[in-house]
Order: sequence, then C-alpha cells, then structure tokens
Amino acid sequence: MNNDLITIISLLIGLLGLVATLVGTYLSYISFVNPLKRFNKYLKNPENWEKFQGIEAHLSFYRHKKYPNFQIVIDWDKELVENFHEEWMNDALYPDKTNNASYYVRLEANGMLLDKELFVSLDGHRYFVPVPRVSISKTKTDERDFYYDTRQIQLANIVGKYHFGDKGIYDFAKSQSKPIEIRG
Repeated sequence: MNNDLITIISLLIGLLGLVATLVGTYLSYISFVNPLKRFNKYLKNPENWEKFQGIEAHLSFYRHKKYPNFQIVIDWDKELVENFHEEWMNDALYPDKTNNASYYVRLEANGMLLDKELFVSLDGHRYFVPVPRVSISKTKTDERDFYYDTRQIQLANIVGKYHFGDKGIYDFAKSQSKPIEIRG
C-alpha cells in the first residue's frame, strides 16, 4: 500500500513537472525568441493601443495598453521622400500636393526595432496612410496593381489619419485614381 501511494505521488509530480516544463518553454519562446509574432497578434485589436506623448515632440508613440513595451513609433523629423507621388494617388482629392512625404512607422519591442512599414502623409498631413504594395498584373502588360495586406490595414486602424468623408482605410482605398485592393 505504501509503495503504491509513493509510486502514484511520484508519477503525479513527474507529470506536473513535464507540464510545467512545456508551459515554461512556450512562454520563453513567445517572450524572448519571437516578439514579432506577439506584436502581430497585438495589432489585431486597435482598441488595445493608446497614443502616448513622449518627451520629444517630433516622435509619436502608440503603445499597447496591457504590454507597454510594445510600441509603434513615428519620427516626424525623418522624412524619407519629400513631395511623394505615385500613380495610385487621386490628385483631385489632395489640393496641397507640395506637402506629401513618406515616413517609416516602426514596430518596436523593449526599444528594439522589429520591423517597419512605409506610410505617406498626404494633403498637408490631413491623411496618413500606408503606401500600398505593388504587384505586376498578369493580364495587362507591365501594369502595376496596388494592394494593402493585413498588417498594413491593422496599422492604419491604429495610426492612420483621414480627412473629409473617409471613415477609414477602406474608404480611402476605394477613392484613389487606381483603386487599391484589400487583401487579407
């Protein structure tokens, strides 16, 4: 009887140790090995992000409410292309064509750059939207098709800015001179 009880307790402790090891391995993987997977998961819900004004006025921070070490950062002093223009843009909608510029929206965890996405500021900063990705049309010779992928849409829902009647990235994509396809 005593040996049977000791054997059962030993097996339970061994199983509990195995479960604790598996859980610990998973938690260390998502915490340290692959923070980009966690970041992409957190982007799915824009209500979980808040704008945070830091010390430097030229930086805009958006941080996750529950995990503030995950941040989206825009450095307004690091303009990439001044007077930005591409064929997808509807020139009739943007009277101020001289103040278009592109910027990187940086995805950071614990102050470390994980990835970046190219955004464009249009019409004197009345719009701030992702620059669409490009694919070459297979049906028409050398014609470029423009599209937004899932992550671009998620970022636009957090940091995007729209003017006039556009209620979001979907309205913006429809109103361009070359409609931007939504993928994902």
